[in-house]
Amino acid sequence: MSPPRRPEPGTTGDLFAPRELPRPWSVGELTRALKNAVEPKFRDVWVAGEVANLRRQASGHVYFSLKDADGLIGAVVWSSQARRVKFTLAEGQEVIARGFVEIYAPHGKYQLIVQELEPRGAGAAALLLQQVKERLQADGLLDPARKRPLPFVPRRIGVATSPTGAAVRDFLRVLHGRFPSLSVLVAPCRVQGEGAASTVVSAVRALCRAGVDVIVVTRGGGSQEELGAFNDERLARAIAACPVPVVSAVGHEVDITVADLVADVRAATPTHAAQLVAPVRDELAARVAALRARLVRSGRGALELWRRELRALRAELADPAHLVSRERHRVDDLLRSALERVRAPLRSERARLEPLRARLGRQEPRRRVREVRARMEGSTRRLGAWQAATFRREGLRLERLEARLGPSNVAKLLSRGFALVLREGHVVSRSGQTSEGDALRIVLGEGWLDAQVTHRDAGGDPLPGRTPPARDDGAGGSGGAAVDPL
Repeated sequence: MSPPRRPEPGTTGDLFAPRELPRPWSVGELTRALKNAVEPKFRDVWVAGEVANLRRQASGHVYFSLKDADGLIGAVVWSSQARRVKFTLAEGQEVIARGFVEIYAPHGKYQLIVQELEPRGAGAAALLLQQVKERLQADGLLDPARKRPLPFVPRRIGVATSPTGAAVRDFLRVLHGRFPSLSVLVAPCRVQGEGAASTVVSAVRALCRAGVDVIVVTRGGGSQEELGAFNDERLARAIAACPVPVVSAVGHEVDITVADLVADVRAATPTHAAQLVAPVRDELAARVAALRARLVRSGRGALELWRRELRALRAELADPAHLVSRERHRVDDLLRSALERVRAPLRSERARLEPLRARLGRQEPRRRVREVRARMEGSTRRLGAWQAATFRREGLRLERLEARLGPSNVAKLLSRGFALVLREGHVVSRSGQTSEGDALRIVLGEGWLDAQVTHRDAGGDPLPGRTPPARDDGAGGSGGAAVDPL
């Protein structure tokens, strides 16, 4: 498109004659001309400035402005690129943005389409590390509650480290000095430099697939730049997703990385990691022997306690007083049960009378009140008579039980002067059960006597102490019975 024509030099023209105006540009034509002039010259530029007017869209696009003391330019990071930004963009941050300039025709303004974004200044690395920690904390990966305990004696230990470094040699030397027979699987990886974090992630995942009981991620000391691989967020999430406990032993004791924070246990040095994952075998054997001896002593003590309890139970079974006490407890339970059965109908009658009393209060049926009152008094009398009869019956029953139990106490009868006569192990209660010359055993309150029957009566007089009639040598004679001690 050609620009408007100017008047030729030397010609003045008529001031009052209609002047021919130049043809105007359309907005679209001017915008396209500017795009063609500006965009090819600024296809790849780096711009440093302060973040302002930050807006995040639901689609994932991020809009903001870059400003300094002399100017301001709009910028946008599309969602596909925003997911690759390693830090969280915030208002007022100093950043460096790489991208291209684009003129957006519908709004008639130019903006920077950002392809890469990095924090600017001496604290950039610290900011990246802090934001990684904040994201891990928000996902709960730094919560102490999720830390898992190490196995007491692992069957197989996995180590992710450089196979040529001093860390793996120190670890294996201390580990096999404590427990020589433990199996160790080393997954080689790079521990510093570009791409080291990816190799450590691959080594950790390979050890998880190999079925180890615990994983040790380790390397020796170094500067913060050399330990940068262990601050990588991908490695931290791989450690958190590991199905077995992970020990992080990176650098020296003063070096703390993101891997240390996410791991289940942090070791100060590689040798310290070996001390954490494996006990001393000799100490473990001594402890097992001590526990075995303690178990034997405990078993013997328990056996002796059971023997004492058994002897106590035998003593209780041999004492009739315990039987009487148990029966008394049973009688008490029966009395309480009887009282409960008596009180339960009374409570039921009271509960039934309450609605009747409410109805009487509303209607005042005096004749029915008298009838109900008479019925209630009769029920009360019958209830009292039944209660008294029940108490008397249970009391008589208790007395009968005590009367029956008293005569059965043989030791008590013998202590009062009575004697028990046995013939061939059987109790003799009548003189007719013996013959002259029979050997008898007489059991007294204290001790016993062996005796022989010299004569006996016919059994007509059971009272002792009377003078027996003269002995009749003839058959069928009557008289007292006599025994001679043997």
